[in-house]
Formats: sequence, C-alpha cells, structure tokens
Amino acid sequence: MVKGAEMIKGLRTAEKAMNIQLNRTNVLANNLANANSVGFKQLLMNVSEEKQDNQNVNTPERMDSARDMVLNVQSPLDMRQGALRETGNVTDVAIRGEGFFKVSRDGSEFYTRNGSFTINSQRQLITMNGDTVQGTSGPLTVPDGVLVISENGTLTVGEQSVGKLELYAFENTADLELVGESRYKVAEEVEARKLKAAEVDIAQGMLEQSNVNTIDTMVAMIAAQRAFELESKVLESADRTLDKAVNELARKA
Repeated sequence: MVKGAEMIKGLRTAEKAMNIQLNRTNVLANNLANANSVGFKQLLMNVSEEKQDNQNVNTPERMDSARDMVLNVQSPLDMRQGALRETGNVTDVAIRGEGFFKVSRDGSEFYTRNGSFTINSQRQLITMNGDTVQGTSGPLTVPDGVLVISENGTLTVGEQSVGKLELYAFENTADLELVGESRYKVAEEVEARKLKAAEVDIAQGMLEQSNVNTIDTMVAMIAAQRAFELESKVLESADRTLDKAVNELARKA
C-alpha cells in the first residue's frame, strides 16, 4: 500500500515537472517570436507551489498532501534596458530606464514601450497600429511645424508647448498581460504609478529594441524540451510499474 502511494506521488511529481517545462517552453517561444518587436520586454517565469483550499477534508484524497498542492506560474517582465537604435524620425521616442507609454484604442487603455509613433490626419500622435498616444490631458495633438520632444517628455512646436508624454510604472510587472503589438493591459484593480518629471528620460529620434537574446533563448528552449522529454519517460516508467503492481495484486486476489 505504501509503495503504491509512493508511485502515485511519483506520477504527480513527474506531471508537475512536465507542466513546468511546458510553461517554460511557451514563455520562451513567445519571447523568441518577439525578438524583433520594438520595445518588447522578455517574459520571465516564476513557479511556486501553493496549497489549495480543499473542503472535502474527510476524503482519502485529502490525506495525500501532493494532491493539495497546485502550481502558481507567473510571468513577470524582464525590465532590463534594450539597446537603443537611432532612426532620425522626430516622432520616434525611446524610454531610457523605467516606464511605459499609455495608449488608447476604442475606449480601452494599454501600456507600451514601443515609441514608434506617427501623426494621423487629425494631427494626433498615434502608434503604427492606430492607437492614440495619451499625454497629461488625454490624446496628444501636434500642430504643423518642427516637433521637438524633450527628455522629460514635453512636446514643443516652435516656441509653443503642445503637450507632454506621461510615463507609468507598476509595482509588479506580472500584472501586465501582453495582448500583442507590444501592448500590455492590466486589470481594473491594478494601479499604475505616474512617474515624476525627474524620473522620466525620453530620447527623441531613437527606438528601444527588444531585450531578448535569441541565442540564449534558443538554448533555454532546447533545455526545457529535453527536460520535458526526460520527465515524460519517468512518468511512463512509473505508470508501467504501477500498472504491473495492480495487475499482480488482482491475480493474487
């Protein structure tokens, strides 16, 4: 009976290890797919085990502590700075250090490090995907003239200040969900902290590249896939052993 319980525990351990490697492979594959996305921050992976609330305290399953543990997988952003590339485009901006731009589409707000902006027919500053870039007082409108964007995010045309880019930060980057096009969204209860002027450092005419190292990511993917295969063999072996034990027990009975 004890051996059977140990084998079942071994099956669950192998299953959890496979799930971890599967999640890791998915995270790494997503990073690799965005290696050339402007402003993209690679995802990390944090795994912990948490005890789930099981109300059936008198069931036999409740006596197996392994069954009560569930994996908590989080994917916070790696906020290390990506390399800056000079473009010479006056509407391109890169963030040096902390922060995200806020953009809006169809009434929904998103956050991004992708500062590849342009100006639409209404003279609004927008992303290449058509999202309106948000400033201190909402969407930024840029009149005709030479646009200058200062390090603190102030937009000036001629001698006239026409708006200001605001940057936002988050206490826990695991709250940011990637929704495509280098945009992230957060739940309504998550609060964004607006950076103070002294914390803002913006470079005009430059873009921040992804911080994904393609070689390291590919090596990590291969390691995760091999680990998954190894755990699957352990699972198959334990399953065969358990099946054999059950059959032998049935014959003796």
